[in-house]
Amino acid sequence: REAVLGYFSEVIKLNERRVQIQVDPLQVGTDGFLMNLTSVLLHFADPIMDLLNPKIDRIDVNYFRKSNRIDISRETKIKATKQEADAYFSIVDESASAPNFVSEIFFLTITMHHYGPLHCYEKYNAFIRDISELQKQYDRMRADQHNWAGTPMAARNEEILAHCKTQLEKLTSHRIAYETQLLDQVYLDHSLKFYNLVMNWMLRIVDPTGKHPEKQIQLPLPPTPPDTFAMLPEYIFEDVTELFLFVAKYTPRSCVASQDVLIVFIITFLKSSSYIKKPYLKAKLVEILFYFTFRNDREGGIVDLLNSHPLALNHLLPALMSFYVEVEQTGVHTQFYDKFNIRYNISQIFKEIWGNHIHKEKLKEESRNIDSFVRFANLLMNDVTFLLDESLRKLAEIHSIQNEMDNREEWESKPQQYRQERESTLRADERSATSYMSLGNETVNMLVYMTSEVADPFLTPQMVERLAAMLDYNLKSLVGPKCTELKVRNPETYSFKPKDLLSQLVNIYLNLCKHKEFIQAVARDRRSYDRTYFSKAASILLKFGLNSEKNVSVLEKFVNEVEKTIKLEIEGEEELGDVPEEFLDPVLFSIMEDPVILPGSRVSVDRSTITTHLLSDSTDPFNRMPLTIDQVIPNTELKKRIDDFRREKRRK
Repeated sequence: REAVLGYFSEVIKLNERRVQIQVDPLQVGTDGFLMNLTSVLLHFADPIMDLLNPKIDRIDVNYFRKSNRIDISRETKIKATKQEADAYFSIVDESASAPNFVSEIFFLTITMHHYGPLHCYEKYNAFIRDISELQKQYDRMRADQHNWAGTPMAARNEEILAHCKTQLEKLTSHRIAYETQLLDQVYLDHSLKFYNLVMNWMLRIVDPTGKHPEKQIQLPLPPTPPDTFAMLPEYIFEDVTELFLFVAKYTPRSCVASQDVLIVFIITFLKSSSYIKKPYLKAKLVEILFYFTFRNDREGGIVDLLNSHPLALNHLLPALMSFYVEVEQTGVHTQFYDKFNIRYNISQIFKEIWGNHIHKEKLKEESRNIDSFVRFANLLMNDVTFLLDESLRKLAEIHSIQNEMDNREEWESKPQQYRQERESTLRADERSATSYMSLGNETVNMLVYMTSEVADPFLTPQMVERLAAMLDYNLKSLVGPKCTELKVRNPETYSFKPKDLLSQLVNIYLNLCKHKEFIQAVARDRRSYDRTYFSKAASILLKFGLNSEKNVSVLEKFVNEVEKTIKLEIEGEEELGDVPEEFLDPVLFSIMEDPVILPGSRVSVDRSTITTHLLSDSTDPFNRMPLTIDQVIPNTELKKRIDDFRREKRRK
């Protein structure tokens, strides 16, 4: 027995370099060798996975402190720094018994998976990306052939095309051979069954009662994870996510036995966000949910579970909303673009569960915590603003280049280099427009159903004016004087459906139109608001049957209320006359309602202005020093003078 365990351990040590970025394949074992050894270990692990006689309680949580069979000293830990881990593992209980055989097999199987199948899945993902990029390069050269045919570059380009075609054929045969092993359903089911055990074991560690899965784990968990979990190698957690992502992306069905455990695992660690150090690991949990929500029941779809499992009904929606906020700052240089992909996945999960009334009630419950919900809603609105602005700008650029190319005589007279540059710009704009528009559509959709259920957080002083301005600006873009700049060929290829987008924006107006705060906010938007845009929008909605006459009538009444409010505000401004500059907010230049002093810069601003700013940026806008809303100081003296000024003007 010891010789066999030692053999597996030696294989692992000799193959640690397999996961490095650059490695000489002759210095490590082959994919097939590691896959085969993993299969052998899975058979050793079968008794541990026996559902009728589980041995999960015999897996030693202190294995890595008792044994040096697997070296994890250089491995990143789930929630610990290197110094913390070194200190933890330096304490050895000499009286502790050696790990049992169950623990040896369990951890060897995990680690062999890490260097074997899981690394193969990573290589396969990269392989698929390479094939896709080569295919795109080949397609672009074919599409551009008319430009270089008959030029001095023609012979060289033909050689490149022929080489690309040969490479694609060769890579395709490699892909098929790779998939024969990696997509073998028997092998995958065996791995999935084992990782079912791994997930339950990790949940058992963090369960304060230590009874999971005999008695399911309950949330919320304590704020700090136990050391036995925090000190585990990060790859144990990450390999769970990578295995299920591989299954979700590339296999037609999944192991049904793992679904319930998978749901509990994902929701537990999304809800207990502080247990996982790196946001990208939690993003993978969301990505797994995203992929499996698009499968039907026969393919391992999980929508029914998300709409029926008690843990999902109680904690999924709050956990997704919390993570939506968390990914604003991930700490990596690609965080600005990463967050949109993660939030797109979240929006798709929201869409799939939105029909369930229990999830809707949970949203209403969450909205009562105004501060946290406003933070979420603010980021949702920031995304809508950026994504629609960028996508509509890209569409205008596409429109300009397409018009230029449509004038064939003038286009052909341009230098070849100029044409190639413009065509390259067009392709880049098309990619950007498609991406931004897809994300923007889903984010607007979220805003529609959020405002249909909970209006109050969107009517707070720090939110309502920004929301009104965003809606008015985009309405102007779609039906205003420059709307013709968005006319492009085949707009649906860019996910641009202007009539549907217009309908969605109008639905948000309809969801909020009965609230005085929203009416006043639209009335104060002097940059984009124009009643003629609403009239044009109403005509389009009725013409194409996108909304009912009743709703259009409600929209008209809303516009009339806005017009009345504008008239009253203009009369009020005339009454006040010239307002002293010190009474004006230095950011919005409107008279302050509740002036506060920023402690660092000593500048006085309106409380709603600085509250809105701090939702996206936790610094003083005037000196960039860290700032929180509880640090601002009410400027009671200035407020009294503003109130006295108003009373004096009214008396006159």
